Amino acid sequence: MTWVASTIKELEAGLHWQASDTSTDVVADSLSRLLREADHLGGDHVSLRTMNLIVAPDPQQSKVHRIGTMETALNPARMIRLIEHKEDRLDAEVRVRLIEVGEAGMHVLVEDINIHANASRLAHSRSLVAPLLARGLPTVAWLPGYDHGDVELSLSETAHVTVFDSDRDPDPARAIAFAHEVALKHPSRDLAWLRTLEWRRRISGGFQSDQAQGTLAFAPSGDVVGNVHAASAMLLAAWIAVRADINVTLRPGTSNAPVEGVSVAGITISPGSGESCSPGYLHEALDTVYAAPLGYEDALQALDRVVIVA
Repeated sequence: MTWVASTIKELEAGLHWQASDTSTDVVADSLSRLLREADHLGGDHVSLRTMNLIVAPDPQQSKVHRIGTMETALNPARMIRLIEHKEDRLDAEVRVRLIEVGEAGMHVLVEDINIHANASRLAHSRSLVAPLLARGLPTVAWLPGYDHGDVELSLSETAHVTVFDSDRDPDPARAIAFAHEVALKHPSRDLAWLRTLEWRRRISGGFQSDQAQGTLAFAPSGDVVGNVHAASAMLLAAWIAVRADINVTLRPGTSNAPVEGVSVAGITISPGSGESCSPGYLHEALDTVYAAPLGYEDALQALDRVVIVA
């Protein structure tokens, strides 16, 4: 085994540090030491860090939401996971490791930081993560749950962009209210909105002709069939209302898919291959931290034009 191959194998296994009853300043120093150690080991690797990604704790789950390795690789980030525990102390774990990206097999250095703290400390998440942020990069807060409370409020003061998933909330009214609140404070990315992308493309494509657009004047209404409790279905219906300047009815479907069918001014839009009920789309949200989601805020404002038939 060559020296370079040995180095890669060691870094793929990861350089690791952890401590109990510590502080974030000590965590930051330990991260710097591990990064220096990785540079000292050498090898053919690069750091393509594009953002600070803070993962908020999910109170509805026993352990913090884990982001897949592939999504991390697509959006290399300094990953800071906030994990709630009951003990009145701060525990931490840091890992620096190599992952292989792309067909060319490029090795990328990524950083994972786990911060375990009780609820009172997490309420001050801004000060917790401040020493750990890489300077000069956007900070993204990923909220995998729906009952965010003080943690979300604190992170909103630090994050440039907040990513959340309205479809996860069993209370759609609360989900939409939260989406409104976040959108007013700073840029946000709602995975529920991203799930409507394929439908929006197909609807827009179905009204390219003058003849199709002319039907809107004679049949000014639309129907969306799907899950009437899904925020993504509500957002799609509201987007149609804005774009076509019509009233839209959201009707229950027969499956768990957020959207099953769309009819606008008598024209039926066929479903495509992208209308899955998958909980994914996180990496698409991270890809757009520098670009505003066109149409999203307009859809939020037009929800009163949607009639929901339960």
